[in-house]
Amino acid sequence: MPLSYLSDWAPFRIDALGLVTLIGADEVNKCVGRLVQSRYTKYLPLLGAYLIADNEFTTMTSGFHLYNVSDAITTTSLSAWLTRWLSSQDLKMSTTVYEWSVAPEKPQKNKAHSRKTWEILLAAIIGFLTIGGSLVLAILMGDWWGLANAISMAVSVAIRCCLVQENVDALDRAVIDACYGRSGISGDSEKVKLLISLADGRMVTMHAPRGLVLEGFTKRLTILRPRVYSCTQAIGWFVFGVHVLSLGQAELVNQIYAVALLVLSTWATAKGLGCNEYEITDHISAKRVDNYLIHPDKRMWAYIRLECNEVEEESLADWDLLPRKSNTKWWTTFKESKEQWKRQNCQKAYDSVKV
Repeated sequence: MPLSYLSDWAPFRIDALGLVTLIGADEVNKCVGRLVQSRYTKYLPLLGAYLIADNEFTTMTSGFHLYNVSDAITTTSLSAWLTRWLSSQDLKMSTTVYEWSVAPEKPQKNKAHSRKTWEILLAAIIGFLTIGGSLVLAILMGDWWGLANAISMAVSVAIRCCLVQENVDALDRAVIDACYGRSGISGDSEKVKLLISLADGRMVTMHAPRGLVLEGFTKRLTILRPRVYSCTQAIGWFVFGVHVLSLGQAELVNQIYAVALLVLSTWATAKGLGCNEYEITDHISAKRVDNYLIHPDKRMWAYIRLECNEVEEESLADWDLLPRKSNTKWWTTFKESKEQWKRQNCQKAYDSVKV
């Protein structure tokens, strides 16, 4: 083989099992589980492939609390993708606001559709060149263990894309049905006010369609093709075993190439390189609202921006989000700040009409 002389260079060996099972596991769990895919790293292999095969990226996370202010409902059971998505965002302590929307139909063939096609093509080219390089190097060296490792990485990418897409399709189907109805069952796309507290104490305000909240935010996804999903998981476990065994037995040059590729692609994916964080699926999208007037990053202002009525304020009090009436100083400041908020909104509306 043209590069067979590289097989003689082996000053050290690499602990393949430790690399592919320990390093980057938490990052892969979080970045894959939020269901947002990158235009650059979508078809690149990642560390911790066993997390994908074991469906670990879809397990629910504790420590989150959702308050549906409009419907006076609270729950600690949040969908796995939402908790991972929130944990990946750059949030303020209390005053981050998101507007969610659900489109009834897929976008038509326009510039946005063409852009998405090119993004998929770009990701495929990057994946082909990087994994293809590993295949070519292994063949030129006559390293059949290295060839098996390169093939296993390529198959693991296909496994991950299939499982993630099944979850995306399940989310899309459930939310569209809940918002717009199906088979004679009416949907509910009315916007509701939400507060979500994270495990680290931060709080996020959201305005989202009720159907999205019921089926997308608070329920475990129901896979549309469970048999295909289970078979894909089984294949994923087999491929992971081949990956561990072949990487450990491959020649050092191929080991270094594979490890460098896995580490760099995992780092880029964890950093969200090439991701549009606000496009979850073809139908579900979010928008961060930053056009509010500057106010202190306090929970009081999160409550004020919700513009709650008396019933909704009672719900906040029942959930112990508001202090007791005996705290007269806080309530006086709260009422004064609400009046200030109303005046500022009126002035803002007047200025916009005047312009």
